Amino acid sequence: MGDVNDLKATVDSLTNAMKTLHATVEANAKAIASLTSDRTSSSGSKPGSGEHHNDRPPKFQKMDFPRYDGKTDPLIFLNRCESYFHQQRIMEEEMVWMASYNLEEGAQMWYMQVQQDEGTPSWRRFTELLNLRYGQPLRSAPLFELADCRRTGSVAEYQDRFQSLLPRAG
Repeated sequence: MGDVNDLKATVDSLTNAMKTLHATVEANAKAIASLTSDRTSSSGSKPGSGEHHNDRPPKFQKMDFPRYDGKTDPLIFLNRCESYFHQQRIMEEEMVWMASYNLEEGAQMWYMQVQQDEGTPSWRRFTELLNLRYGQPLRSAPLFELADCRRTGSVAEYQDRFQSLLPRAG
């Protein structure tokens, strides 16, 4: 008879444990449902609120990497490269590789010679070399050239010339 009582006590104990477990699962389900409804009804997740959420990365617009053939001022190419690097969070050691991959025609041939002469340069050195090779020829004092800039044609032409000299003058 003792075995039957022990068995009944064990079954009762298991039944109580199951009831407690069932109650806990129901309470957790209600808590999760409450959190979910609070999250979807909060103002931060309304469309167009402009807030970023930590549970997903920011959405970036796809940007094409600029190409350069050596026929124009390299400052524009370099500025676009740096914007791309910043927006895409490119590591510094990959910058020259990405920029050099997007050189075309004579600029690609020039870079092949740079690599042969110096190896792969740092980003700073790459920008210096590109400006020396393809940048607009300036006197030894870029600030003097900016100050000496005079209007000889239209205002728009003067503005374009001034704007092209300004970044080089520091």
